[in-house]
Amino acid sequence: HLCQFSQRRLWEALKRYKTASRTRSSWISKGGEPSAAGGPVYPESAVRASPRLIQDGELILGEKLGSGAFGVVRKGEWTTPTGKVLPVAVKSMRSSMSRHNDTLTDFLQEVTTMQSLDHPNIIRLYGVVLTQPLKMVTELAPFGSLYDTLRARQCEYPLLRLCLFASQIAAGMDYLETRRFIHRDLAARNVLLSSREVVKIGDFGLMRGLSQEKDHYIMGAHKRIPFAWCAPESLRVGSFSHASDVWMFGITMWEMFSYCEEPWFGLSGRQILWRVEQDGERLEKPPDCPQELYAIMRKCWALNAGDRPSFAELMTMLGEV
Repeated sequence: HLCQFSQRRLWEALKRYKTASRTRSSWISKGGEPSAAGGPVYPESAVRASPRLIQDGELILGEKLGSGAFGVVRKGEWTTPTGKVLPVAVKSMRSSMSRHNDTLTDFLQEVTTMQSLDHPNIIRLYGVVLTQPLKMVTELAPFGSLYDTLRARQCEYPLLRLCLFASQIAAGMDYLETRRFIHRDLAARNVLLSSREVVKIGDFGLMRGLSQEKDHYIMGAHKRIPFAWCAPESLRVGSFSHASDVWMFGITMWEMFSYCEEPWFGLSGRQILWRVEQDGERLEKPPDCPQELYAIMRKCWALNAGDRPSFAELMTMLGEV
């Protein structure tokens, strides 16, 4: 375990990180890559009260829900200071990873971002544990990811419910857009079912905030991106914006109505870019997908980012289907 002094230093680092995010007014030329002074700039809406500090002893960890490069996500129970017991998901960072400055910055960035979000279709952060391994405690989505659900159910899933889910994802993304956040990793694997009829967007590890002066974010070199979901400008020059999130929303819709087939299966980022830009190719309509919904996907995949609808417009379109 970290000693109390180390915990205090980490907590102070989180507060400094937030303060730097709030007070720095200009971005470096890369459009928000961490600078020498600290983390990237956040929109004003990102800076609220610090997240709750949760003690390790307040958590009981259960089955593993998933894992990745960062560490492991487990189901758990959190006994709050008032004695209430809440079902939670606990994301634990690998001890080896938490010694790397970049990983710690990413952890602080995700925590700082998540604690400012409050929307019925976005996973809520409850707090952080600052003993080793570092942990992020969020609300539990008991029915798992949309990806796993659709892969398991295949053609049995009601199309009307998929339309409802598409509207809910658009509502969550519209909330992020109005607050000048770019998700950058929207996909069925990162959409979680909190009930049989409610989905919530999760995994904010790649999310970035835009300052008032910027309408896009340029990714640093050598960063990994989910290229099969990416807009052409993201593949070409690493540019991400609300419009590139809209492209990803179209791919996520395609996943939903194909019961989570893999988009652009077997192709590299370069091959996808060529097909999209040079050949004008797009993913084909899934067999079970109504034409009106496929037409919405095609609008999301306009080659020119400025021709794609906003999430507010997508909510209207989906409401009219």
